[in-house]
Amino acid sequence: MIAALNYVGGVLVELTKAPIWGDTWATMLGTLISGLWVGAVGGFLYNIIMAFTVWGLPAWVWGTANIVVALITWICIRMGWDDLRRPWTLIPAFILFGPIYTVYTTMVSILIFGGGPLWKPLPAAIYAAVLKSTGNFWLANYVQNLSTEIPDKWISYIISLLIVSRVPRRFILVRR
Repeated sequence: MIAALNYVGGVLVELTKAPIWGDTWATMLGTLISGLWVGAVGGFLYNIIMAFTVWGLPAWVWGTANIVVALITWICIRMGWDDLRRPWTLIPAFILFGPIYTVYTTMVSILIFGGGPLWKPLPAAIYAAVLKSTGNFWLANYVQNLSTEIPDKWISYIISLLIVSRVPRRFILVRR
């Protein structure tokens, strides 16, 4: 179910040409409702399916990013950084999902795939501008990834929290 919901999110983002990914919100949702392992396995499975059908086999590595997303979501649950009624509690979550998580995706991008501009126009333009102005390949990749990961993960987290807030308590397996 998580893999299918992540797929729907990714397709909607592609159809609208949004400069985000849209394919981790269900990983977060699965973690918020059923726990770390459900979110991690569901998110990883999504990436495996996409690697074998659409993206190409090397893309399976991005499944590890979904595991990291599930882990960050679980940390946020444990720390109480998941309460929409107290928005200030989301600030640490946004830091984890933004600048911290982006370090991981930048390292995967460069160390596994060689880095460089993303295929989405806005992040690619950001990459080119940072690389031209600084000459720093690592920084250009990091800032480019920030431009997609921050809006993507923040929007995904809020959507997941909104959905969870509507799920009856008896169906939520994670204890807060």
